[in-house]
Amino acid sequence: MTRVLVTGASGFIAGRLVERLRRDGHRVRAAGRRPAVADEFVQADLRDAEQCRRAVEGTDVVFALAANMGGIGWTHHAPAEILRDNLLITTQTVEAARAAGVTTLVYASSACVYPRYLQTRPDSPALREDQVFPADPDMSYGWEKLTGETLCETYRDAYGMDIKVARLHTVYGPGAAWSGPRAKALMALCAKVAAIDGNAGTIEVWGDGTQTRSFCHVDDCVEGLTRLAASGVTVPVNIGSDERVTIADAVRLIADAAGKEVTMSFAPHQPVGPLGRSSDNTLCGELLGWTPGVPLAEGIRETYHWVATRVAGERSRAGV
Repeated sequence: MTRVLVTGASGFIAGRLVERLRRDGHRVRAAGRRPAVADEFVQADLRDAEQCRRAVEGTDVVFALAANMGGIGWTHHAPAEILRDNLLITTQTVEAARAAGVTTLVYASSACVYPRYLQTRPDSPALREDQVFPADPDMSYGWEKLTGETLCETYRDAYGMDIKVARLHTVYGPGAAWSGPRAKALMALCAKVAAIDGNAGTIEVWGDGTQTRSFCHVDDCVEGLTRLAASGVTVPVNIGSDERVTIADAVRLIADAAGKEVTMSFAPHQPVGPLGRSSDNTLCGELLGWTPGVPLAEGIRETYHWVATRVAGERSRAGV
């Protein structure tokens, strides 16, 4: 049995990862600000060195998923807070792992590290791991993640640490934030469709609907993280779907799952991020012998019904 620490464990991806690791027979410690279901929970503000040290102490493997993050609305709302908090969390976690002699650390990076100049068209080519430089990451969140990757590489070279870097591409699924500025696009769109009264209505869609993304189901993300941890890989690896879709087509898939006729009212003045982003999974397939495979239509059906239940519950509590 391996002693595993998952940071940010009250969050979406980390929570699902904790469940998977426990099913696989590991003893899991969860660390974060809010209680999480695990073999052990440590309440900690991981921006603080001493609290981070206590969280890491006595573990063999660390999955570093803690972060201040959210959707495009949040990253535009709080760029300085995101940069400050995440730099502190990453630095303290990696240093604590070094001091504790942790066997393996898996760092959750992001597709936001990729240069904006590679994502200027809806049909921009899928992003490969070797395309990070010359650097021009997406927003302060992307700069922080690229700095975190550099820190991990430096610690690997200087101290001989086994550190893996996973570049996650927009992860969705039951359990993700679906309301407020921290909700990412697909989850927010599911909530908008769920809020339509009856079988037809109009929702606001940020941008003009032509921007493209690849959305990775949380089960695929967790599978990728566990495979990466068990591998001998020493380079960053994309963990994301290569199934590209326009935002307008994503809305149509959600409408199909809901059984509703949905009209889109586009809001081009709202932030949309890169115009085209998807994952090149060639390296993932070569190094991990696997690539994410949950079809988007299937994942959206599951996710939409989970969101719709919560939207209905909120409306019921509000007396709507």
